[in-house]
Amino acid sequence: MNAVVLALHGLLVEGTVETVEPVLAGCLVAAAPRLVLDVSQVTVCDTAGAALLVRVATLAWQRGGELRLAAPSPAIRSWAQVATGMDTIAAFATVEGAVEADPRDLLTGGALPGGNPPAACVDEPAYPQRRRPRWRVNPSARGRSRRGPASPRR
Repeated sequence: MNAVVLALHGLLVEGTVETVEPVLAGCLVAAAPRLVLDVSQVTVCDTAGAALLVRVATLAWQRGGELRLAAPSPAIRSWAQVATGMDTIAAFATVEGAVEADPRDLLTGGALPGGNPPAACVDEPAYPQRRRPRWRVNPSARGRSRRGPASPRR
């Protein structure tokens, strides 16, 4: 079965999705389209990139075809368990395996090879967020005001 093979490189983030999506949708105009995405060189993927892959896979499925991922990078694999719909996209270890739909080359558990822990997703902060320190309005701790004397303390 013939398949269209595209290689994505670099960032698959909110700013780049709008340029990639029309190209991917254009590859799905044929009846029963088979699209193989080589995502081994995708260095960063965020929620918009993961959502794009799910939308393209859904569109291909609606037209009687499918989307296959080839050699998913850690940036793509990190979304396999957290993004809704990513677990339905078949992922293969090599481009040749994805084109042939070789079951021996199929990665278990969707795009996440079994045994490899997922990498941190881009949208998650790299370090825990600290609370902002509370600044005292009056650091001298006296009850002075520009409007007049402070009320007596009880």
